[in-house]
Amino acid sequence: MKHNARIVLAHACAVSALASLAPAAHAQSSVTLYGVADTFLEYNNHQRAPAGTASSGGSLVRLNSGGLAGSRWGLRGTEDLGGGMQAIFALESGFNLDTGTMGEAGRLFNRQAFLGVSTKDFGRLTFGRQYTSMFDLLPVFMPLVYAGAYEPMPFLMSPLRIDNAVKYRVDRGPFAAQAHYGFGEQAGSWQGDAAWGGGVSYTSGELGLAAVYDQVNGRDTATGYGRMRKVAVAGTYAPGDWRFTTGYRWAQDTMPTGVTRQRDDMWWAGVGYRVTPFFQVNAAFYYDRMKVREGQANPPNPKQYVLQGIYAASKRTDLYAAVAYARDAGLNFAALSTLAAGARSQTGAAVGIRHKF
Repeated sequence: MKHNARIVLAHACAVSALASLAPAAHAQSSVTLYGVADTFLEYNNHQRAPAGTASSGGSLVRLNSGGLAGSRWGLRGTEDLGGGMQAIFALESGFNLDTGTMGEAGRLFNRQAFLGVSTKDFGRLTFGRQYTSMFDLLPVFMPLVYAGAYEPMPFLMSPLRIDNAVKYRVDRGPFAAQAHYGFGEQAGSWQGDAAWGGGVSYTSGELGLAAVYDQVNGRDTATGYGRMRKVAVAGTYAPGDWRFTTGYRWAQDTMPTGVTRQRDDMWWAGVGYRVTPFFQVNAAFYYDRMKVREGQANPPNPKQYVLQGIYAASKRTDLYAAVAYARDAGLNFAALSTLAAGARSQTGAAVGIRHKF
């Protein structure tokens, strides 16, 4: 009897152990370390000198970070939950390769920090610090795909990311749709510091189209809250080795009193040609019809011209060069007040290297 009891007990323990291991065997997970290291040597003229120095400004040569893509490192992971569902997360930190400093002081994962679920049939839902819908949907419709040297992307769609955000995205073949909402977390006001937006895109074969809306509110005060609203439509056509892009962005920034702080219409157009499987040339033009800027009516209308070349030295490493000229603004549509006194234009040139890991 005692012998039989020991057999029964051993069998029960083995079954229990196998049952406890079943979820671990079912759930397949992975975590990936990834990143971009990008630095470039840059020249620009008409640079304003720092306050308190004897110089009135002039040409500048410097080492910079992020000419093709912002330098970053990150972790992303998935876990299979069964039934076509996965748990997903991403933690991404930007840094300045030229100085080794964080991209944003006091914020480790300044680029992204989110957790959510992804399903095979119903899209993905994520929570945390995330890119706006405008940022996510427009890169393939931009001439330089957000290159820091020299595409005026922050001017086009700032802010690029929002905190406390819930984002939903679904992809169906050539169609993609996305919406986001960022909680302002201001007591007594749903609108204060809140942000939301959404859009759709279609990319199939040679043709692509997109439309997107973005809004960011300011703090809700006794006189109300300010808000920045932006709408963009864009298209791309890519026959063979060619790629053509064009787009339009409407924007209005109002103060809590309802007075317009900034109102502008921005257009862009670009053409790219793959000269060889390893060498790409891109040209871009950006124009902004500035109706109001910093309260000034009918300010100058900025223009920027860019020529860029990218050579793929390997699958992970690119060498690149770019030259840009901005009129009635600083490079990337910076305000004229950032330039040396009396300057109304700025020229820049960059030579750099990007490595993806």
